[in-house]
Amino acid sequence: MIGIMLTSKIEFENLLDLYNITSDYLNSYPFGEYYKTTINYKEVVFFRSNSRKVSASAATQYMIDKFNLEKLLHIGTCTLINDELNYGDIIIPHLLAEYDLTIRELEPLIKENNIIKLKKYDLDLDYYEGLLITSDKALVTNKDLSMVKETDALAADTESAAIAKVAKLNNVDFICIKGVTDGPMNNYEEQLEVYNENQSFVINKILQEYLMEFIN
Repeated sequence: MIGIMLTSKIEFENLLDLYNITSDYLNSYPFGEYYKTTINYKEVVFFRSNSRKVSASAATQYMIDKFNLEKLLHIGTCTLINDELNYGDIIIPHLLAEYDLTIRELEPLIKENNIIKLKKYDLDLDYYEGLLITSDKALVTNKDLSMVKETDALAADTESAAIAKVAKLNNVDFICIKGVTDGPMNNYEEQLEVYNENQSFVINKILQEYLMEFIN
């Protein structure tokens, strides 16, 4: 079975709206809701967890065990770091890393042994590949932005690297597809407003243009 995971309630609701899935068809589990279906003769389970690393990791392990997942796709949104990207751009990273594990005064922000390498793809679609970084703390302030700009990261989120670690420990193929929705502004309310303006477009773009490339 293939798992398709989102870690935002509003983004999951966009998925349900796009596929005309009502709450009557949802099942609950300790970390959110899920919906089983068949796509291209493949059994698929869409599921949601809360964001941040602990909740996402726990949900990943639960669903791997429950459905014996052979492949896991994590789709969602991320915050801009690289100035060459724009809102709405899609990232399919081949490198993931947590950036809140180091002692800044003594260690580099991203240690080589903390980088998770994913498969590179050759798709006839517009997307960026590279490094996506994860922290439990959302990337909000310009001070934080100046710190992560020391790396080669394209964008940041709050769960992908942790999900990838769990998938790797279970020998489950993992693909991450993220869309850029916002960037640090030193005003979280403004950043959240920009995110809300862009997240529906980004999630629909991923579902309509990119998802089917990985369901096979």
